[in-house]
Amino acid sequence: MKVLYKYCLIVASVFLLFSCEKETEGISRITYYCELDLKGDPTEFISLGSTYNEAGWVASENGENVTDKVTVNGTVNANTAGIYRLVYSVYNSDGFAKTAVRQVIVYDTTPSVIESGFYEVSPSSNRTSFGSGPGTSGSSEFKSGTTIIIYQISAGKFYISDFIGGYYDVGRGYGSTYAMTGLFQLNSDNTIELIDSRIAGWGDGLDAVVDGVYDPTTKTLTYTAQYAESYDFNIIATKIN
Repeated sequence: MKVLYKYCLIVASVFLLFSCEKETEGISRITYYCELDLKGDPTEFISLGSTYNEAGWVASENGENVTDKVTVNGTVNANTAGIYRLVYSVYNSDGFAKTAVRQVIVYDTTPSVIESGFYEVSPSSNRTSFGSGPGTSGSSEFKSGTTIIIYQISAGKFYISDFIGGYYDVGRGYGSTYAMTGLFQLNSDNTIELIDSRIAGWGDGLDAVVDGVYDPTTKTLTYTAQYAESYDFNIIATKIN
């Protein structure tokens, strides 16, 4: 009986071994992910009413050129000011995707002292208690090298990608839904006024923007963004040439 039992175990083990081999037969143990590189810049500025010219891309899989397999989702309307997002995707032979993103900013070219482009937020920017004025509290949340985008959408009217200078988005790492996007008006004396603002993550906006002024000599914008009746974000942002 014991001999018969051992024999049955051996047969079962051999059957299981061959079954596993059949189930895993033909399955690749190595997958080569695609490489996808965009030509040109990941963020491009073009003037309102011009034509967007795609800079192109290059893609490969395990050394093989697969550039022709890349698909692009999104369009650019050069006749309407705004930020347009293009998403480039390519799939490898195992179905894994590689993506890249380019944003195209269409801006109004009406002459203005404020130039459209990237502005670097000074680490000297800070957050203080509402109404307390400039200070140093919270300055560590303004990371060196943080940039925001400012561009003109019509004469004297500007879009800003984060009124609070990346405090929550970059400084605290909450992500882009916690950037305070908005619009402001440039006055003839180079002061600015809040038009609109919104932080998608919390669904609200600024109370006010005060003491806002642009210095065309240094290409620096300074202002205090008041938020939630609790905080003053004292921002210094300078145009990157």
